[in-house]
Amino acid sequence: MYITCRRDLEHAGQDESLLLECDIGGGLVLQRQITIPKDDPKVIQIDSSVVGRKVGAGSGGYSRLICLRVHPVFSVLHLTDTFVSFTSVNGSKHEVWPEYGQKFYEGDLLPNGEWMLVDKCLGLGLVNRFNVGEVYKCFIDWGAGTVSLGMWSEERPVSKQSPLKISHKYEVRKIS
Repeated sequence: MYITCRRDLEHAGQDESLLLECDIGGGLVLQRQITIPKDDPKVIQIDSSVVGRKVGAGSGGYSRLICLRVHPVFSVLHLTDTFVSFTSVNGSKHEVWPEYGQKFYEGDLLPNGEWMLVDKCLGLGLVNRFNVGEVYKCFIDWGAGTVSLGMWSEERPVSKQSPLKISHKYEVRKIS
């Protein structure tokens, strides 16, 4: 369960944000900061991190190996007219249409920092931009009327000074 640590509502043109924390055990805390930037209110930015707060004695201040996974699930209204579109790091273009099971993309096939959930019937795309340096692997998981666009960090130990982080932004865009 998350607790709200800080809430900054819009004052005199400042960003609006909400900082949430969840104790995930083993001295680790999951933090999520959700921000609507003052200079671009059409964007929602989410900064997620796992921090080692109270890591056990003899560990040198580091946790066991962990991975940060961001896996938002979106409702899909028009399943036959919806797909995920992206260009990979290697320049190849992909359109991933609904089908059973998870599809993983890593290495040269990792999206190049942007992928988009496209609903052709509505003429809209939900663009997800992220820092490729923070994301080790992406996955697409189609469900019954849903899709998850997941991102995983590398797997490594964390401490107070070296958290795992994934920062990403969402924006709705008209498409033709």
